Amino acid sequence: MRSFLAAVEALAVERVRQACEEEARRVEDGRRAACAGPERFSGDMGRALAVSEVAVAEGIGEFAAARLLAAAESLCGVQLAVLDRLEAGMLTEAHACVITDETATLPEAAAGEFGIECLRRLETRTGRRRTPAEFRRAVRALRERLHPESIRARRVKAEKDRGVWVKPEPDGMCTLTAFLPAQVGLAVHPRVDALARARRDADPQEARTLPQLRADALAAAVLAQAEDGDVPVPAAEIVVHIPVGTLLGVGEEPGELEGYGPIDAATARELAVAAPTWQRLLDSAEGVPLSLGRAAYRPPKGLRRYIEYRDGMCQFPSCTCPGRRGETDHVVEWQHGGATDAANLQILCRKHHALKSLGLWRAERLQPNPDGSAGDLHWTSPLGGTALAGPVDRELGPLREPRPTRDDPDPPADLGGSGAEGPGARSGCRA
Repeated sequence: MRSFLAAVEALAVERVRQACEEEARRVEDGRRAACAGPERFSGDMGRALAVSEVAVAEGIGEFAAARLLAAAESLCGVQLAVLDRLEAGMLTEAHACVITDETATLPEAAAGEFGIECLRRLETRTGRRRTPAEFRRAVRALRERLHPESIRARRVKAEKDRGVWVKPEPDGMCTLTAFLPAQVGLAVHPRVDALARARRDADPQEARTLPQLRADALAAAVLAQAEDGDVPVPAAEIVVHIPVGTLLGVGEEPGELEGYGPIDAATARELAVAAPTWQRLLDSAEGVPLSLGRAAYRPPKGLRRYIEYRDGMCQFPSCTCPGRRGETDHVVEWQHGGATDAANLQILCRKHHALKSLGLWRAERLQPNPDGSAGDLHWTSPLGGTALAGPVDRELGPLREPRPTRDDPDPPADLGGSGAEGPGARSGCRA
């Protein structure tokens, strides 16, 4: 039954993709006919719209939605034989994902035959069904033998996806992930291991475990200045939002570390002590301009900083791009009479800003909350789907869990901050 439902989901997602591509073509044709202004979207508009539609509909991140979309397109296209097996319950969704993952970069002419060959390897020679992990190893070996391109040519293409992502973890920790060429990664790990073992051998009283020493050696190697001084290493920037009471030591309310979330008061104070730069963010009674009406289109730095702090991240439902990397958007467009004030401004990443400006998604600000803070945003898709999004509630924690993604040029990797709009003051320190 689970396999059958996975097949139904793939068919539904493929229909969404086709509908979104048709909608994107309609919008693009309309822009060309009207000789509209500069291009707002430089990538595949239909694909981006479909990813956002699936992410919102399923309540998942856009990285997961992009993978689901790619798998559905493959299953409903060149891998129809795999879809038939899945629908009949003759293989699991995990096995089907192995096939779609491994055929993702195959030319279309070779992908169909490859999928059929993969199905022949679902079982061992003794008739035992291979586990998904065993099946992936067998399929990957088959792919290397049958791929029409050389492994060197494929490596050159794959290297374009290299990058580094961070994922917040519980209890003040995070996971740092690097996607690197194999020879680089296999050179980095032994180097870090050697540094850790050397430190342990040099001090018989060393209490840290080898994994702890490796982690500390990696951090020291990345953050330390070059010894010879020839290679300039920029200082890391850490942005911390600290309640005034916590900063003065009269309260223990947690601070907030941009890119992670809440941190304990003691750690926040330690970071504040080392901060070379301070910025205060106050409410309107203290002078931050929260409304310019129709007097100006672009918000000043103070208002922009306030919106960044309040929203914390892109205000599109499925996106976790941090606010500092986003763009300021008028919920009611400026050309349609929208004002430049806190109630009508939001932070959107470049991709979702473009989709909204093109009219492919519509946003509406709901009524303010009882405490006076900005109301949520009600989003409507071109296919009729709806979803709510809003600033992070500091008391309840992040509303959305970040997912490292590769479908965006700059993958969102952190939670950002949220701000209170009521009386009082918060300080931001950059270390």
